[in-house]
Amino acid sequence: MKRLRVLLLLNVGLLTLASCKSGASTPRSQESLTSEQSQVYSDFLERFSKLHFTSLSNRTFPFDLSTLAKDAPCLHDLQFEGARKASKIVHSLAPNVLRGRSIPLVSAQEESEILKQRDAKKATQSTDSTIDGSDARKDLGILALSEVIFDKSHSYAVLRYVLLCGSRCNSGAILVLEKVGSQWTPIRRACSVTMNQDEPRPQH
Repeated sequence: MKRLRVLLLLNVGLLTLASCKSGASTPRSQESLTSEQSQVYSDFLERFSKLHFTSLSNRTFPFDLSTLAKDAPCLHDLQFEGARKASKIVHSLAPNVLRGRSIPLVSAQEESEILKQRDAKKATQSTDSTIDGSDARKDLGILALSEVIFDKSHSYAVLRYVLLCGSRCNSGAILVLEKVGSQWTPIRRACSVTMNQDEPRPQH
């Protein structure tokens, strides 16, 4: 009987450990944005809507600020809060962040299908020299936005954006925005710029 109890306790312990590890690797979904987070996304979209992206991912992705060097010039004199939390959660983006813009919000499944279609179209264009690819070059694909990290004064915010033009075609940057009056606006050069990474963003 005592041996059976020990085995049961051991199994419970192993299951708990496995559950903790699984939870640590999977971002937790937070359903609603704060009004401040929502404004950062809306102000960003207002200023960057000329990037010619065709749709917006309806989920944010985790943002690990530790990927930037602590002495990065763009982060000079800024002290952040909630950076660890931002690396472990995601949010749903509601239509209100678009402020009436006719930009489709796409789910992860829809995004995957769109990128597959774009890959197939590019493969066709590469084998047919008569196809004019000028329109494709203007279309930068699907925009995905990271979680937002605020500095302690909530005067600055950092986010990462990724433009997905195919399963292996992407570009993006990490930006610092400042709240000037009632608007969030990028005031510094991009902290980093990336292009055609195999994993352009953490998975949902």
